[in-house]
Amino acid sequence: MVRSLQVLPVHLDGEIRLLPLRDVLYCCAEGGRTRVVTAQGDHLSRWPLRLLAERLERARFFRAHRAYLVNLEHVRSIIPWTRNAYSLALDGRAEVPLSKHRVKPLRRSLGW
Repeated sequence: MVRSLQVLPVHLDGEIRLLPLRDVLYCCAEGGRTRVVTAQGDHLSRWPLRLLAERLERARFFRAHRAYLVNLEHVRSIIPWTRNAYSLALDGRAEVPLSKHRVKPLRRSLGW
């Protein structure tokens, strides 16, 4: 059984910092690493996005796209681009794509 996380280990200034999940806006895949974005800045995690998605889904994180995992607590609006293309607007002007294959699961999750 996979345990959910309460903090996310990230690398910063030669240390491994434990970042509270409530501070994470979104995570995105970059090569073999994952960039963790907060209102205060970006950090790197050695955890692959696939593993983070498994561990964070109980903490209200949603796989919006194959390369993006968003904290639903920070989603402020869903922006339609075309009939089936959307993006998610997050706190702090961040915006991430919503894959057309993930629209239905998001609708179920949010009741939209």
